Formats: sequence, C-alpha cells, structure tokens
Amino acid sequence: MKLKHFFRPQDASFSTSIAARTLLRSFFVALLLSLLGGLYVYINSSFDREISQRRGYMSGAILEAQRFFTGHEMLLKNLSLAAVRNKPVSPAAPMELADEVEMTLGEGMHSWSLWQTRRELEYLREENINLLYVKAGSDAQAVRLTRYTLQPIPVDQNVLRQLKELEKTPMPVKGEYWFNATPNFVIADSPVLYLFTLLDQRDPHSGWLGLEIEGAEISTAMDRKHAGDFVVINAQGEEIFASALNPGLTQALQGFGGDRQFGFTGDGLWPDYLIMRNQLGYADLQVVYSMEFGHLLTSLREPLLIALLIGFGSALGLGLLVQRIERQLINPAIYRKQALIESEAFSRTVIQTAPVALCVLRRATGAVVLENTLAQQWLGHGRERDQLCHDWIDRAYDSSERNRFDEFSVAGRHLHIRFVATRYKGEDVLLCAFSDISAHKDVEIALEQAKRVADKANDAKTQFLATMSHEIRTPLYGALGTLELLARTQLTPRQQEYVQAIQSSSSTLLQLICDVLDVSKIEAGQLALEVSEFAPLDLIQEVVSGYSAAAQSKGLQLYAHIDPQLPEQLLGDAPRIRQILNNLLSNAVKFTDSGQIVVRVTVDSRSDERVTVSWQVTDTGQGIAQEDQPFLFDPFYQAGSRANVISGTGLGLSICQRLMYLMSGTMSVVSEPGLGSSFTLALPLEQCRAPKLDDSVKLLPEKVFVRSSIPKLAENICGWLRRWGARAQVLRPGMDIHDSNAVLVELYPGEYERSSEVQWPGPVVIACGNRCFAPGEREGAQWHVKLSDLHDLRRAVSQAQGLNPYARPFEPGSSVYKPLGLHVLVAEDNAISRLILKEQLEELGCTVVMASDGLEALELWKHATFDRVLTDVNMPRMNGYELTTQLRNFDNQVPIIGATANAQQEERARCLAVGMDECLVKPFGLSALFICLEQTERVSNVL
Repeated sequence: MKLKHFFRPQDASFSTSIAARTLLRSFFVALLLSLLGGLYVYINSSFDREISQRRGYMSGAILEAQRFFTGHEMLLKNLSLAAVRNKPVSPAAPMELADEVEMTLGEGMHSWSLWQTRRELEYLREENINLLYVKAGSDAQAVRLTRYTLQPIPVDQNVLRQLKELEKTPMPVKGEYWFNATPNFVIADSPVLYLFTLLDQRDPHSGWLGLEIEGAEISTAMDRKHAGDFVVINAQGEEIFASALNPGLTQALQGFGGDRQFGFTGDGLWPDYLIMRNQLGYADLQVVYSMEFGHLLTSLREPLLIALLIGFGSALGLGLLVQRIERQLINPAIYRKQALIESEAFSRTVIQTAPVALCVLRRATGAVVLENTLAQQWLGHGRERDQLCHDWIDRAYDSSERNRFDEFSVAGRHLHIRFVATRYKGEDVLLCAFSDISAHKDVEIALEQAKRVADKANDAKTQFLATMSHEIRTPLYGALGTLELLARTQLTPRQQEYVQAIQSSSSTLLQLICDVLDVSKIEAGQLALEVSEFAPLDLIQEVVSGYSAAAQSKGLQLYAHIDPQLPEQLLGDAPRIRQILNNLLSNAVKFTDSGQIVVRVTVDSRSDERVTVSWQVTDTGQGIAQEDQPFLFDPFYQAGSRANVISGTGLGLSICQRLMYLMSGTMSVVSEPGLGSSFTLALPLEQCRAPKLDDSVKLLPEKVFVRSSIPKLAENICGWLRRWGARAQVLRPGMDIHDSNAVLVELYPGEYERSSEVQWPGPVVIACGNRCFAPGEREGAQWHVKLSDLHDLRRAVSQAQGLNPYARPFEPGSSVYKPLGLHVLVAEDNAISRLILKEQLEELGCTVVMASDGLEALELWKHATFDRVLTDVNMPRMNGYELTTQLRNFDNQVPIIGATANAQQEERARCLAVGMDECLVKPFGLSALFICLEQTERVSNVL
C-alpha cells in the first residue's frame, strides 16, 4: 500500500478548493494584522518619542519661566529689604552719594528711604524694569521711581484696585503678588506685568514696592520653540496672563486636577491637550504649558504618512496578490470542479435525453457501465449483444483498425454504431453511440429505386437522342454530300447561291443536332475530355481559315493575332477547344456587319510545364446589352433578334461554358451596344515534355521589313519572323530600304490593294486576309499567301530569301484535291449513302467497289485486292464490327475506316477497339474523307 494512503485527511473538506481559498484569505488577514501590529508599534514608539521630546521642551521652558519669576521675586524682595524707615523730621531732598542713590518713599510717619547702588540701577535699566511705589491709603497712586522703558502713563487702575483690596484683607499680606495689566490676560505686543510686595511685611501701611516689567521680556523668557502655549495661574486658580487666549484650555485644566504634572486631558475619544504644569518660585503661581493634540499629530505626520502608505500599500499589494492567486489558481480550480460536476450532471442528462442510444462498456469484461433508456430498449439483453460488444472493443483497441463504425440489425431495427476508446472513472472503457437508421435505409432503398428509374429514363432519353441523331445524320449525309458534289459542277451564279443557301441551312441543322446531343451528354455526365497532343498554331489557323470565306462575303476583315511565345505542342482536348472557338467565331461573323474580327491568342503565365493560354475573339458588331449579358450562357437564350441575321439555337454559348468548366478554364464577356463584343477563354494547359521538332527550314538572319495599316498586326508578324530566325522590323516612313537582300512583307487583313507609296526594289511577300490569290501563287518577285496561314508566310519568306523551295503539303481545304489512286471497298446498306460515297471517292481519284452489307463485302474481299475498306458500322446480316473482325483474320495490314451516324464517343472507341484504323461521323465532306484516306495511307506505308 502506498505511503500517501496513511496521510489522507480525516476530513476531505480541508482538501477542497474552497478550503484553500479560506486558508489563503486567513493567511492574508493574519499577515495583514501582523503588519498592522508592526505599524502600530512603529507609530506608538514614534508617538512616545515625540511625547518625550515635547516633555523635554516643556520642562526646559518651565525651568526658564521659574528662573524668570524667581529672579524677579528675589530682586523685589531684596529691594524691599533695602528700604529703611525714616525718622519724623522735615523732608529733605534725596541724597545722592558717589556710589549710592537714596530714594524717599511715602511721607510723614510712613516715610522710607531706599538706597540703591548705581550698579543696581544699571541692572534695572538693562532689564527694562521700572521701580514703582504705591503708598498705602485710599489714594492709590503709583509713583515711578525709575523710568527706563515705559512711557509716563498712569499705572493700570485695576492693578491699584487689587492692591487696595489686599490691604483690606484681615489676613496678613505676605510675599509677592503678580498682576497683569493686559486685557484678557494675554501677553500682547506692548504688555505690562506688575510685581508688588509690601515695603515692610510687618507694617501694612508701609505701602507697596513694585516692579513694572514689559511683556516682551516675559515672552522672551517663557516662549520656547516646540513647548507650546503657556498660562500662569495664581493660587486661587485664576489665570494671570497667558501667551494666547484659549478658552478650551481653561476648561481642560479643570479636569487636570490632583498632583498630575504631565499628561493628556480631554473628555472625547481623542485627548484635547498635552499639558505640563509646575510651581513657580516662592509665590503661589503655577505655569502650565499646553499643546493641542492636533498640533502633536501634525508633528507626527511623517511617521503617520509612512505608516499609512506602508499599511495601505501592503494591504493593496497583499489583496492583489491574494486576488491574483484566487483568480489564476483557486477560482479556476473551483470553476473546474464546478464545471466537472455540472459536466457530469449534464452528460448524464444528455445521455438520458439524447435521441440516440448511448452506452459505456468496460474494456476488461464488456459489461455495461452506463447506458440510457434507448440503449436498453434497442439493444436489449441477449447473447448476440455480448458478442457484438466484445467485437467492438477488439476493433476499438486495435491500432491497425481504422473503421470505428458498424451497422447491424437487432429486433427488426437497423442500427448504426460509432465507438471510440476512452477512459471513465479510472478504467478503460468504450463509448458507443447508436442511431436508428431504419428510416434512412428505407429512404436509401427508395432513392436507389428512384435513381434506377431516373437512370433508365436518362438512358432512354440519351438513346433516343442518339438514335434520332443517327437517323437524321444518315439522310443529312445524303443531302450535304449531294450539295457538295453539286457545288463542284458548272452552275449559274443564281444556282450557286441556291446551293450555298441549302448548304448553310443543312450545316445549321447539323450543328443543332450536335449541340442537342452535346447538351444531353453533359446533363447525363457522359461527356469526357480526350487529352492529346495538338499544335495550337495549326488549330487557330484552321479555325480562322474556316470562317474566311464567310467574313469575305460580308466585307469583314478577319485575322489572327497570335503570341510568338506560344508553345508548339500542348496537351488538351483540341476538338473541344475548336468547338468553342468555332462557336465564338460563328457568332462574331453572324452579328458583325462591318469592321473587323480579331482572334487573339496570348500566353498569360507559365509555371513549370503548365501554361495558361487566352483565346479572345473580338468583333465590331452590334454588341450585347447589359441586361442580356447575365443570361448569355443559359440554354436556348438569344439576345435580341435582327431581320437580316439567321438566329441560332441558343445552345452554343451554353455548351461553350460547360466545356470550359470541364477544362477548368474561365470565360469572360466584355460588350457594349454599338461597339462590339469580346469573348475571352482562358485555359490551363500542359506543355509537351518532348515537343515535336520543327523540321521546316529556318529563315536567314537577314532583314525583313513588315508593313501594315494595323501597327499591332505588323509587330505580331515581326515577332514570328524573329522566332523563325529573321531580323524583322516594322517598316515606317523615312526608313532606309536600300538593301538588296531585304524582304518586304505586306499585310492586308481585308482586300488586297496595290499601293504605290513604296517602290520596293527587292522581293515582296503579300499576305492577304481574303482569298484574293491561289495559295502559294507567285508573280515574278512577289509571293502571295493567306494571312491566316503562318506556315505559308514562312515558306514564302524563305523562298524570297533565296532558300531552296521545299515541298508544300497539299491543302485539304482547297477546291482541288490531288488524285489518291486508291482501290476502295465500300460496305453501306443505305442506297443514297452508297451513291454519295461512290461519287465522293471518285472525285478524290479512287476506284470503288460497292457492297450492300458485311457478308457481300467479305465475299468481294476474297476475290480482289483493295487498298482501303470503308464500312458502315450498323448494317443488316453482318455489321461493320463483325466485318472488321473477319477482315483482320485474313489481313492485318489493310486500313479499315468505319462510317457511322452515331456521334457518341463510345461508338468511336468501340470502332477502334475492334481493329478499325479510323472512324468517320456522318455527314462528312470531301475534306474529312480525303484527310482520313491520306492519313491511313501514311500509316500503311509506315507499317
């Protein structure tokens, strides 16, 4: 057993946080009381020290007062003893000897002679004392024997009256008597104090000999610093004179009786005065020195202030310390304990009221430690529950097990459990939470059924659209193929216009079918991107070339402004990018009546192997109103209408936006009515790690001047020429052009207009936006190329620089195709399609053998040799897939091309999977057919 178990407190309340706070506060009170006790001792000692000092000051002052009064009393007594009674003779003048002076006092029977030495007189003069004589009798007149300090004014009558009253007393008059002639018994600025004694104590009629003393002398003798105020009291307790008028002191002296000589007096909580009194000389006089208690406290202000500051500061500091300890240690502990109690009570309440079943299982035995009512109702008490509990415990404490949930059924309920290992009351437990998912399971089953129904309906819709697309494309192929063949025959201008109108309408119908099918694929989530390598420059030039004729027919300038930093090869879905650009260019040509259309391609940013390319189509058309711009990308929305403009389906921009989202790009629109519109597509693409080598001939590092009415276009072409190796610069007026090796490149975004401004002596390359010349046409020292084809421009500049001309690939877009000279086997079940295919192949210089299905084509294959096989995919008896499989068994080298009206991507993948080399989607024209046959030819030659 641990040692600490022996020292557990008997009363657990002493170990609580509240007890700790009580002990802390008790310690604070004890410490504060100790501090206050120390301060009290300090103040008391300071007070005692101050009282001792004051007592010393008062004792010294009393000694000085006693000396003063005793001295004057002894002086007067000696003077009275020096008086000699005269014999009854006639009065004579005072005698004055050499060293003594005789003064005659009284008259008749009461005549006295007073002899004074000159030294005594000199002493009286120095001490500012006048010698007086008051004769006995009713006539109380004082005679000044000497006049040294005071003015010759009569002696105060009140003093004389008191002397006469002393004469009338039956008691013998002895000793000396002090009198104050100052009103209110206060020593003023010019006070007078009198001291009288009988000239002869044995004869009451001898008269009074007195001393007239200035009050200033008394103040000098009795006023002492720090001794306080003084008052002189006679034997009858009457105040003779004082340093100040203080009625309170008079009242306080009445309570200061007995033999006390020093102490405090007062009736209140605090004493009023500190008093010291003593007897003065031989007379019955007492001198009292007093100091108000408030003045005494004022002298103690420094220790009191120190004690107050120390006490207040210590109390404040200790209080703050206790408060901080309580706030940071004790109160958090109390709060934590209270929160723990509340949390436990709350947890129990939550467990009981929770809408889920909760229970706590002991790890060791799997027994239930705690559970709520729902757990008892849902789980019950059975063997199956015990097995599940042990399984949950094993999984919870298995470090390799990551799933902390389970689903099971019990008593007809579907329950979902989440469990976690934790601790409760000092032991390992498992907390389990059960939720009834029976309703959720029912909803899942219902949703699954609804999803299957919705998927089935969606598949049916998609299948319907695909079927309708297939069925419409087949006759549309016949119409478009026939129109294309018809357009190649000799027609009148009006007939040519009719054919173009029919072709335009048919193309619009085909685009509508493609758009509806794309929307269906996007909504069904079946549209996937096909990422492959492509040349962005070729893609842009193909798109711009495709709309050159339409722009030329409306008198518009259409050209491309391509960033010379554009990579040669990128990874992306080129067909979808082409689809977006075609839609934007189609709208630009459709809604622009005059001006220009510019396709700008810029490289916005590069990061390692990733590059962001912006494709911008800007026109000078009618523009789009601000209220229409937020709805441009909604399906079937058309912004306005014009009588002379063929309205579209309203699906183009919606499809562009959805394709942009699939490619993680962004699209923005800037438009102003009357000023035109600008659509910008920004796509993040990857660069090819091993770009294709450009095997074309580089240009010579010689000067090439570029001239154009559009400066930005000229700068752009200069950038491409520099990329190809030439030293290109824009030709400006006044430049030196006398260089026989230099080449001039003239750019005409619209119609070509020969200019006579510049007489160029050397070769000239003319790049025209419209089809004003046949491709690659040359007239002497001039080369004519299309502005939209940078490859043609580079070839022409290369030849103009004198480099050996190299073979130029044949353009499928031209009106004349080179003869292919192929023997082609065609399998097609539709009679019109067979006729169109036969005419198209013969137009391309091929010989054709037709078959109505796969079996017939297989028989024809066995009896002849063919260079290509063109088969429809869906045919009776034997379809194109089966035919391809059979042909591959006979010859694995023959190129097989599939043709289908199904535009779904799965159809193309299926064709390639069974062994076809290429798949054409109906309707297709001569250009697509030529490219497909030519590409398969190159593949077969390689093989």
